[in-house]
Amino acid sequence: MGTKAYFMINMDKTLSEDGYYVDAIRELEAIPEIESVEAVSGTYDLVAKVDAPIRVVLVASKVLEKKWVRRLHVLQAEPVEREAAVPHVPKAEPAEREATIEWTRR
Repeated sequence: MGTKAYFMINMDKTLSEDGYYVDAIRELEAIPEIESVEAVSGTYDLVAKVDAPIRVVLVASKVLEKKWVRRLHVLQAEPVEREAAVPHVPKAEPAEREATIEWTRR
């Protein structure tokens, strides 16, 4: 088990084009570190679940090489030991809770 993250991806082409998003999903699923890919509605077009043995940024670079990727937003998942969780720990500020990396193709 390595570093877990979710990639939120905007595509240059619209999902309404015949089969275009299916090809994109297949390309992403061919990357060994990507566990699953789903088409979503809203701000992003695709969400990919990643389990990278070392660094997520290396997988992000592979995704950014795809010509159809317009924007990539990375949400890194922080492991939590549910059995050892202490309910009285104060909550972190929003900036401390979410570590994100965002790339935009120009």
